[in-house]
Amino acid sequence: MTLGEKIQQLRKASGLSQEQLAEQLDVSRQSVSKWELNDTVPDVNKLIVISNIFSISIDELLKDKQPSTVVNDGENKRTTTLAEISRLNFAHKQITMGFRIVVIGLLMFVLEYMFLPLFGSMQKAQVSGQGFYSDFMEYAKVQPMPVIFTTTAFVVIIGIILIAKGYFDKKNF
Repeated sequence: MTLGEKIQQLRKASGLSQEQLAEQLDVSRQSVSKWELNDTVPDVNKLIVISNIFSISIDELLKDKQPSTVVNDGENKRTTTLAEISRLNFAHKQITMGFRIVVIGLLMFVLEYMFLPLFGSMQKAQVSGQGFYSDFMEYAKVQPMPVIFTTTAFVVIIGIILIAKGYFDKKNF
């Protein structure tokens, strides 16, 4: 595996874009691209910073063996491979996305209940003033509101499932 391939794999495993890595290294995005394509090689100072960013030794970065990092879990020290870093990164992304989805779903619920009086008034206009609901919770039982509330509940459930799966994957690491 070439140096450029290792840099690219480590960058992707860490969830960084070329631009984000370039910013951390104080170089242009094009420089990172050229390194990954093996058109050029980073200078020694940049190699040191790259090894610190990805928590690997310069030996692992430059030699042909598979890159890995040493993780200190309190008393236990263990070596973490690039594949494991990728799995942890994916689990973290699942957890983050799950939280975002749950928050969006809960905001949708709040907005749906806030606009329930407006929807009830619109219903009144559709039935020539005969269908106005004085109790807006009664209107929540009229179509299409149950479908809307059910869809929102599914959004929240999907978010919770993503969070649980992310934590489960992270725990099994």
